[in-house]
Amino acid sequence: MSILRSLARTIGAAALAAVIGALPMVGTTPHAAAQTKTLAWIPKSTNSTFWLAVKRGAEKAGGELGYEILYVGVQDQTNIAGQVNLVNDMVVRKITGILIAATDAKALAPAVEKAIADGVPVITLDSGVDSDAPYAYIATDNIGAAKMAAEVLAKLVGGKGKVGDIGITAGSQTGREREDGFVEGMKAHPDVAIVPVQYSGCDPAKSLNIATDVLTGNPDLVGFFGACDGAGTGAGQLVKQRDLKGKVRVVSFDTSPEELQLFKDGYIDALIVQDPFQMGYRGVYAMDKVLKGEKVEPRVVEIPAQVVTKDNFEDPAIQELLNQ
Repeated sequence: MSILRSLARTIGAAALAAVIGALPMVGTTPHAAAQTKTLAWIPKSTNSTFWLAVKRGAEKAGGELGYEILYVGVQDQTNIAGQVNLVNDMVVRKITGILIAATDAKALAPAVEKAIADGVPVITLDSGVDSDAPYAYIATDNIGAAKMAAEVLAKLVGGKGKVGDIGITAGSQTGREREDGFVEGMKAHPDVAIVPVQYSGCDPAKSLNIATDVLTGNPDLVGFFGACDGAGTGAGQLVKQRDLKGKVRVVSFDTSPEELQLFKDGYIDALIVQDPFQMGYRGVYAMDKVLKGEKVEPRVVEIPAQVVTKDNFEDPAIQELLNQ
């Protein structure tokens, strides 16, 4: 009480009453702030439009079920410590639940496990953690999608030659699965040699530098695989800058505006298109089940990806997917 009296003398009784009134009420349950029913959506980064599509899906489901969606993330997905801090902060704020795409499967596992132990349920979207603690994992079938990418690229290069491999990050579960799928898929084409993967953090500028270095070291290169939008954008920019359209083929995941324009202009030959809207939408519905004490089944949901080329780009189903 002496602290409150001191504050009252300093800022005035009326102001103090306003401050106290603004403080969150502390209840007897782990979710003191659950009355607000706010779910945090923590993407890998805020520098990609892909995560905004997940947000739109989450907001659509949130509107149907009565949840607000708090979008909070680090600017660059290489900021692993920053994402760990965000998870911890959400626990301190006693958020209702957390949806997260982990930047690093190993590094985020302890923070996710602690959040759940402290009463804040966690569901992973797109990229999971090395733990069975999350209530669900909803993502693209990354291995299957990357195998499709390998098949498409192999056909584009005539089944032979060297191809570059621009990955995400070494610790990303998504990146690991796409790398494994691409390498596995290309085994069916033994005359195609994969240049060792280099990680871009999905940064377009870094990906352009990687693609440039790979091409310089392998002047007979015939193609690139991009594991995310930044990787595809960087490779496509190189093809455009060097006037290599039709000579160096590019197949990449995702559809950021810049990447999609490079595809339309012919500098990227095929896109592996995910359904991030569904990730967010299904994630909120799964979280709602958790909060109601219901079991989430299946715990692992794999959403199929689509191959988009100039031949099927105008198909209504593809356009609907791209518009989402």
